Amino acid sequence: MFITGISMRSSNLSEDQDKVVHAPFTLFPTTIPESNLQQATQSMVYFSRLMHHVAMDHQLLQQSFKHVIETDEFSNKLWQIYLQIKDDNRVQPVSLGLFRNDFMLDEKKDSPGSETTFQIKQIEFNSIASSFGGLVSQQYFLHRYVMDFAGEKNTEKQMPYNRPVEGLATGLIKAWELYQNKKAVILFLVSHNERNVMDQRFLEYEIYKQNKNIKVIRKTFDDLVKDGKLAEDRKYFIGKEEVGVVYYRVGYAPTDYTTDKIWDVRLELEKAWCIKCPPIQYQLVGAKKIQQVLAKPSILDKYISDVSIKQLIQSTFAGQYSLDKGEEGDKALNMAVNNPDQFVLKPQREGGGYNMYDEEMKRFLEVNRESNERAGYILMEKVRPKPQVNYLVKAGIPFIKSLCISELGIYGCYIGNKNEEIYNENCGHLLRTKTADTNEGGVCAGFSGIDTPFVIPQ
Repeated sequence: MFITGISMRSSNLSEDQDKVVHAPFTLFPTTIPESNLQQATQSMVYFSRLMHHVAMDHQLLQQSFKHVIETDEFSNKLWQIYLQIKDDNRVQPVSLGLFRNDFMLDEKKDSPGSETTFQIKQIEFNSIASSFGGLVSQQYFLHRYVMDFAGEKNTEKQMPYNRPVEGLATGLIKAWELYQNKKAVILFLVSHNERNVMDQRFLEYEIYKQNKNIKVIRKTFDDLVKDGKLAEDRKYFIGKEEVGVVYYRVGYAPTDYTTDKIWDVRLELEKAWCIKCPPIQYQLVGAKKIQQVLAKPSILDKYISDVSIKQLIQSTFAGQYSLDKGEEGDKALNMAVNNPDQFVLKPQREGGGYNMYDEEMKRFLEVNRESNERAGYILMEKVRPKPQVNYLVKAGIPFIKSLCISELGIYGCYIGNKNEEIYNENCGHLLRTKTADTNEGGVCAGFSGIDTPFVIPQ
């Protein structure tokens, strides 16, 4: 991978910081119908706008998280920060979201012998630390090379130009410009001994390529505990450097907040005048609970007046069910217990590895039938993509032909305030592919590999 840089550190251990391995990837691109890719791509600007409006809707957020925060400590801590800043008129009104909306292709047959159709179904909406925009930008070139080397025809239409890193960097630069201080820095807030540093570096270098006057600095929460300061005028400094934009590549998991001082830093950043990517309310709308609430009948009417746009978004929703205690939640729980192979149990977490399936899900629901803890989860119908043959290239596992399934992510950049949409653009796409016998996804979590689509016309 010395040509493309599709690599990551071998672990987050201190002794491995000078070692890299290639990131898991597929040997060949994966086919996807043209209409499905177009639908997913077309929907992104509408999804980004929708999620911004939801993030500005305190009433809906409050109603949605009412029971979640009673049982999920992490969600409650985020919620308490949100409550402290929501009516503070000294908080930066401009929000930046670098989103990724993830879908799978659900295979459908209306009747035995009928033609198979594929429908994109939303898996999750990532509103914080949406990764691999850098590495997949390189994977595009690798797959074009592999197809040429194998003697397989591959045109620009079949393998569309795809460099999400360019659009993501543009979004960060536009936010930095809106801050209106040419000496301010963009802060990449990262984890200690970050494994996925190369993906982040591609974004940093793209910012430099587009505007050489912008300085990017990389810091951890612990660095900010030591050197960060919120000034009286709400400007945020690290040492003597003023922060114009803070870009979170950490902060989405409870394990990122190891001390109360780190939670204090998160609150200070939310209070600060620097532009956040994402602000706390954007992080909240990435929760699975919001995904479930938006799938309810007529909820979208509040935010979308155009019928065709509403239908486009609704067509991507799989069945979503609340597990709050009560008649509705009890009905969903019984449905899952009786048909455990038809559903996925999802907590309010990002990063892969947290979902429950099949018998594990059934046991959890049976044990927690009378517990409030079940309200911290949502139930989703399983999406069943059609497996395709590919090779997953990953250190430490056999290089063999395997049946694989894929998840399509569409990147988007959104900048806005409560009253105005400033910028809203698609930024490209990502495929993540795993063996068909693997339930979970996530490249960093070790379940899947980076992939790109090979478009099949219809």
